[in-house]
Amino acid sequence: MPEPAPEWHLASLVVRHRPDAIPALAATIAGAQGLELALQDDTRSVLLQESDGTAGLMDNIRLIESVAGVYAVNLVYHHVEPRGLADAAASAPARQESLR
Repeated sequence: MPEPAPEWHLASLVVRHRPDAIPALAATIAGAQGLELALQDDTRSVLLQESDGTAGLMDNIRLIESVAGVYAVNLVYHHVEPRGLADAAASAPARQESLR
């Protein structure tokens, strides 16, 4: 079993694109690991990315940039957290309950 990644990354991206790029962009997002469409209009999309490191984030940025009709991909927000801290926060209510 592989060892869990030491970090958890959360990022948001704004993508500027032509209206006719939406189907190709949707297909690319659906096939990418950790990438999700949050908002979209005719020429802009907001994507959310969760990954175990910056390599996954950068791979998906390059992937989105390669879609025909995409003008720009801008990183708007990037948060990094140690994996142990994220796991501890997720299990905190269960531990508090067991202390009662």
